[in-house]
Amino acid sequence: MTELARGAVPEIIPGLPEGLPRGLRNYWYPILQTEELPADRPVAVTVLGDPLVVWRNAAGEPCVAIDRCPHRSMRLSVGRVLAGDLQCVLHGLRFDGSGRCTLIPWETERGRNHDRMGVQAFPARELGGYIWAYLGDAAAFPPPPLEAEVPEELLHPDAFVWFRLPTQVWETNWLLAIDGSDAFHAVTLHTASQSASDIARQGGVPLEDRRVQIVRTSHGIRGVSVDLLGRPIGHGHFTSDVRGERFALPCVSTNPIQPAPGVPPYASRLWQFALDETHTCVVRFLTFRAATPEERARATETFETVARARIERVGEEDAWAARAQGDLVQARLHENLLGPDEDVVKVRRMIAAAHGVQQIERKRHGVPPGALDYPL
Repeated sequence: MTELARGAVPEIIPGLPEGLPRGLRNYWYPILQTEELPADRPVAVTVLGDPLVVWRNAAGEPCVAIDRCPHRSMRLSVGRVLAGDLQCVLHGLRFDGSGRCTLIPWETERGRNHDRMGVQAFPARELGGYIWAYLGDAAAFPPPPLEAEVPEELLHPDAFVWFRLPTQVWETNWLLAIDGSDAFHAVTLHTASQSASDIARQGGVPLEDRRVQIVRTSHGIRGVSVDLLGRPIGHGHFTSDVRGERFALPCVSTNPIQPAPGVPPYASRLWQFALDETHTCVVRFLTFRAATPEERARATETFETVARARIERVGEEDAWAARAQGDLVQARLHENLLGPDEDVVKVRRMIAAAHGVQQIERKRHGVPPGALDYPL
């Protein structure tokens, strides 16, 4: 944590600030995929412990708000979308995308009650096949442009092609999920999840005779599978010529992958954020550099024949491993970190520092400890 934040935020255990297991606020998150949000009805989601309702306005743009009518606390997500406004199914109050109450059915003119009945809304956008929401206090922490927060390929569809994977929900805390995205676990946990050609090459090296070599790359610590003589075994990951950081706030991990010899490389982009303290939303896509029709066709073939099955197996194994660690606090209390965990420690400190600075700002604005961010 920064000097400003160190010691200013109470901790559950050393290195784990209060409130952080519930998620990191004041960032853009991909909360739905485009096709999951129809034009004619609202959708309920829970993110960072908050119940949210998502719908499209009359222009087809996404809107996000707290999923409670301020009148009698009815869930707005069971209501209707009428001319782009969200109508509460119980008494008919309507709200626009800014959270403003636009109709109280028994009041013929707009008055003070309309202003009292506003609902907490959040900035929302649609980009790259995802519905994005800025979940936080936009007044105290103004949201940066979404374009400044997303990977470059989502802004340059002429130079890249990407393939979205189905969104997953893991039974684990989001911090454990991110811990599990370190760059040296794959050669052990995912031994059987490499491409078919890699498995064939590994056939001559029994599992008990495989070891892990830790290497430092421009992309951070990386584990390489080797035999007893230190000779590399195919593992599918780059160790050189990689640009950018492996992890970016709030929860984005990037892994560069060569799934099989002779096929196009790609990057796996992975968001892992809290739904609540025991469930994590996992949003992933694979991206290829592909500008020409030929390159796009080859990337599509690689995804369909090699990469999709590989990444689906990897996701299942990572979800299982995260669940097997159990409770976040107990997992942290009973761990004993080793040298290769330095990148894990770096990521933990980065997340805790961002959370700590925000908590200090909340305190400066007079928000009492433990108060709900969005009282219902």
